[in-house]
Amino acid sequence: MTLKKSTSLAVIALAASVWIGCSSKEDKEKYDHYYGSGSKAREETALVAIQNDRKNPLPEEIPAAKPAAAGADSAKATADTTAAPAAETKPKRKPVPADVSALLNKHACLACHQPYDKIIGPAYAEVAKKKYTVDQIVELVHSPKPEHWPGFPPMAPMTHVPKADIAVIAGWINSL
Repeated sequence: MTLKKSTSLAVIALAASVWIGCSSKEDKEKYDHYYGSGSKAREETALVAIQNDRKNPLPEEIPAAKPAAAGADSAKATADTTAAPAAETKPKRKPVPADVSALLNKHACLACHQPYDKIIGPAYAEVAKKKYTVDQIVELVHSPKPEHWPGFPPMAPMTHVPKADIAVIAGWINSL
């Protein structure tokens, strides 16, 4: 009997707190914006932005236009750069090979590093710019040196990762 009374009182108290908490028109509008029909509009906007990004690559992915020549040649040079098909441009971002991707997932490397984007640690493309050898990368994974990457949080030693796996990953990093 007591359990039934306390359950019904708890339900009434919960309903009252929700009613009081969202009683103003402003609160109801905020709630609707984040959880109701407003969330659908945000999702649609995000999808449109993603589609636009795929259609219009980032400026860093577009090769620089050839400098225009002076005089009459400038019109020809401009026509050449605008008429160049997109097939001529090679993307700077290489896909991650399946074997490397499996190793990166297996050892949780992707939790802190991405091929081209900074997350917590540096992007693999930035590591490639340092021109480390495979042996140096193996050593740095097992015994990181934070002074090599100022501005990033120090990496934990990953001594559990086999050297052979790191060598495969390092070979891929150096190919970027």
